Amino acid sequence: MMSPLDRFMKIKTKNTILWMIVFAAVTFCIIPITFVAIVFSHILPADASLEYVLCPLRLIFIASPFVAWFLGLRGFLPGTKPLNVNERSVNTVTKRLTLTVIAIVSFFTLGAWVAFLPPPGRPTISIAFLGYTNDVAGARVARLAITNLNHSTIFAYNPSIEIQSPTKSSDVSNYWPGYNQSQRLHSELAEGASINFTIIPPTNPSPWRLLFYVYPDRGRSAKNTIREVVGISCLSVGLWPLFWKSLPLDGAFRMPDNFESDWINHDK
Repeated sequence: MMSPLDRFMKIKTKNTILWMIVFAAVTFCIIPITFVAIVFSHILPADASLEYVLCPLRLIFIASPFVAWFLGLRGFLPGTKPLNVNERSVNTVTKRLTLTVIAIVSFFTLGAWVAFLPPPGRPTISIAFLGYTNDVAGARVARLAITNLNHSTIFAYNPSIEIQSPTKSSDVSNYWPGYNQSQRLHSELAEGASINFTIIPPTNPSPWRLLFYVYPDRGRSAKNTIREVVGISCLSVGLWPLFWKSLPLDGAFRMPDNFESDWINHDK
């Protein structure tokens, strides 16, 4: 028959393991919040934020279960105190810890299932050239419209222009008007929504086309929120470099899809 000391040591070991899971789960949830708060509050320069923030946060995450293990063995945590504590209260702590860990595992399993669903495919976009006009300053601009034919919200941004080579149609070159035109297209488009915008066309007579980038499935849904939270969490605790191919959003940061319009000719 198991002695009271052996029985308590078994319960103490079990409770310590449960506390280790709780500590790891809590730090996994708190660390991304800390990471985002530090980076976006500009406490550190942007180029140094990742280097100086991620390493300490990852060390805290790695150390958290070992801290729980140390405190549990020393009897500092509920359910791990010496035998002079009432055994009934110890068993009550064990039951509560067990239910907490079950809830944590269920929550993380649900979150992982949603976050690791296959990423959305390339969105369906309609690009229409509406003609040439003059802006308020008298400069010649091209009017274009982009329509989201996808069933989810997209984010379109960073327009630029490519010029077709006059000697070889497969060769293209980038057109730079001398200033940034990216603010002319920087929009979220819901399903079926359109946006009209203008852009400075090139001055040479060669055909040109619009080039821009699109992030698919950018709506404020619970699924996308979970994807972003899990992605930032995995990045914060150091899982992204190890398992980037399996992480949500193609490794916490999905690259956008690029789109081009049809070739556009200059008016005579």
